[in-house]
Amino acid sequence: MKLKKIICITGADGTGKSTLIKKLSKEFPDAYVATIWDLFSASENTSLFKSKTDIDNYICSLTPNSRTLFLMHALKFSVDKALSGNFDLIILDSYYYKYLSSELALGADKELVKNLIEIFPEPDLTVELSLSVEKASKRKEKYSRYECGLSKNATKENFLKFQKKINEKQFNLTDKKAIIINSELSSEEVFYKAKKLIYAKIR
Repeated sequence: MKLKKIICITGADGTGKSTLIKKLSKEFPDAYVATIWDLFSASENTSLFKSKTDIDNYICSLTPNSRTLFLMHALKFSVDKALSGNFDLIILDSYYYKYLSSELALGADKELVKNLIEIFPEPDLTVELSLSVEKASKRKEKYSRYECGLSKNATKENFLKFQKKINEKQFNLTDKKAIIINSELSSEEVFYKAKKLIYAKIR
């Protein structure tokens, strides 16, 4: 039986992950893209929340550890679904690197985070998109409260403040083996570099 290859595309908010994954989905049409939102878009669960804004407001109302558990149960659902399916290639969107880094910055218990990491598989390849927080903020058309540190006002100022906090060494959980791609490059150049890395891994 052919082993599944797990590719992770991660990076901070506004670095171009969604754009890259969209292009990779066309390049690898048989791949399964796993996102933390899969649970809420499942047909039987669409009544849980009407929009991402509803989810945003809900998670902002939770306590640090309860929010961490909520987010990781959603992520675990998407990963389990991907692994149980008939897919040779799985592309993970953001993965726990991004979300647990945010949760640590929001006060989640370090021991809880450490234990949760153990339930997730290690990717065969992690590609991290890198961009300064200032430039990432200019790429975003709007901000969520979660991206702004649970602030009631999802503004550029609050986005910058929280994203800089996440980047602090004590909170950043970036895969130490990640291959970094500079997101200042054009989306086509980023796609070419990521595509080349993936083909090298799956051949």
